Amino acid sequence: MRIGISRDATQLFWKMFLGMYVSFLIAYICFYIHPDNIDSRFGLGVGSLFAAIGNKYIIDSSLPDSTTFTLVDTLHGITLFFIFVVITSSAWSLQLIKADKFRQSRRLDIGLSIVVLLVYVLLNIYFITQAVYGK
Repeated sequence: MRIGISRDATQLFWKMFLGMYVSFLIAYICFYIHPDNIDSRFGLGVGSLFAAIGNKYIIDSSLPDSTTFTLVDTLHGITLFFIFVVITSSAWSLQLIKADKFRQSRRLDIGLSIVVLLVYVLLNIYFITQAVYGK
């Protein structure tokens, strides 16, 4: 006998990951702040990094322990990596500004803002789809 069980966990998913996505978006805003505003760019980036880490610890405390790498771990790992990319690009952009390469700095920010958002969204879609529909 086979019994199928299903549930709609959409609300649970957003409840768990909304903080993580908001922290990524806060870091993402750094691409649209002029690199001369070093305090704002690095403050937002580092603040969002701590928010994402805090969100992971809160979620981990509400889930059972697991020895495998779960969707929660994967999505948080991706988010932390991309926040690090944003912080690194801020440092790179600031370095270009200090070398009077304003156009290159702006091109870097625009180019990376597109690439980072696109790759982040695609990776999230891929891993969530794999978790929902199987491998």
